Amino acid sequence: MNPKQLKLIAIALAVALSLWGLSELLSGRSDDAETALVIPALQITDVDTVAFVSETDTVVLARSGDEWTVNGFRASFEEVDEFFAALSDSSEAELVATGTTVHQRMEVDEESGTQLRLVDGSMVLSHTVIGKAGRRYNSRYVRLADSDPVYLYVGPMSRFVSREVDDWRDKRILDIEPDSIEMVAVQRGGERYTLMRGPQGWTFATGSPADSAAVSRVLSQYVSVDASGFASEAQADSADFTGPDRTVTLVGQPGDTLASLLFDSTASAFWVQKRSGGTIYRILQWKANQMMPAESTLVAEQGG
Repeated sequence: MNPKQLKLIAIALAVALSLWGLSELLSGRSDDAETALVIPALQITDVDTVAFVSETDTVVLARSGDEWTVNGFRASFEEVDEFFAALSDSSEAELVATGTTVHQRMEVDEESGTQLRLVDGSMVLSHTVIGKAGRRYNSRYVRLADSDPVYLYVGPMSRFVSREVDDWRDKRILDIEPDSIEMVAVQRGGERYTLMRGPQGWTFATGSPADSAAVSRVLSQYVSVDASGFASEAQADSADFTGPDRTVTLVGQPGDTLASLLFDSTASAFWVQKRSGGTIYRILQWKANQMMPAESTLVAEQGG
């Protein structure tokens, strides 16, 4: 290999090393990068209030005993539990900036950022400002509220920052075991029918036999009835349950009403409320049809 070739190889190697160094500098990463545990790995029993506060929204999760609410509504324990599981997975975040000049660009300033407060009683356990997503997957820029340095946090907690109130709410409407249901009464528009469990299977109240397998499929829908959403204040005001489009009542043994739901139709869904009142849920039309199918689909075949 002649001297000219060796010189070209040396130049190429120098360029490659320079590009690698620049890449590391731009990515804010290095093998000995300074790290800190910015978001503490608190347990669900350590905290009684979780607040996400931004310029456009405020989401407050509050615990009373074992129950959680979100902005006064019943919260999904599974969602809250997932949040604290994400906290327990919190790892040390990597320092990416030390001054305030990048705060606005990384959206960790007071105006742009989302402030996350974890509180127990009157004690603030953690107060951080969470900014925009970083270049790495599942990452956010974050800083302590009373400190200037900015860190890049990578972990599952980052996905909870942009959740809205309805995302935290408990969407479960009913959860009833099929074996506990002895009677089903359905009003579907102008059609009404009642199904009754008997020693030989299911029959209609008229005495004609029902397709017990088809009825079992209907009852299985009530094991977990989850809403697809909730009515806004304006939608709740316009919903009409005085003359519902559909109703369903489930009765158990010995004649206790297990549940009774009222349905008000919209373009592709139904507003649903328990007969006793309370929260107005949204259920998609296909789900409502599975819960309250047409009577003709439940009739036993002759000779079957």
